[in-house]
Amino acid sequence: MNERRMAVLCLAAVIIIIIFHCLPVCFLTIKPKTLPYIVAVPTDQASLGATIAPVFSRCRYFVICDIRNNTVKYVPNKYANGTHEVGLHVTHLLLDQKAGSVIAANIGPEPYEHLEARGVKIYCGMGKTVLDAVRGLQANTLQRLI
Repeated sequence: MNERRMAVLCLAAVIIIIIFHCLPVCFLTIKPKTLPYIVAVPTDQASLGATIAPVFSRCRYFVICDIRNNTVKYVPNKYANGTHEVGLHVTHLLLDQKAGSVIAANIGPEPYEHLEARGVKIYCGMGKTVLDAVRGLQANTLQRLI
């Protein structure tokens, strides 16, 4: 009887280990809902006239433009001074905003890979203001970063 009980406990332990090992992987592969008309632009000033920030993950703000409803909001980048996995945190910040497109002057490999894997389109807006970049996206004149 003890051997059978021990076998059941071992089997239960293996099942629990498999669940806890595989569960995070399942959540990472789920694509969050992004909306193609929500555009995120990194900048160092909360303004449509501001130039796009040269460093994506270290910008002070993200301008979130809803080009369908013509609304804008400024989201502070609370990870700008972070020391660990800043690109990953910024990626989640933008996914929480449901951004379907990002316009950036420069973007590191980590946030690029995370955003692309979740279906977010990334465009080059080097040297442009936020407003000019969003208008360029609407006019289909921005180059997509590949």
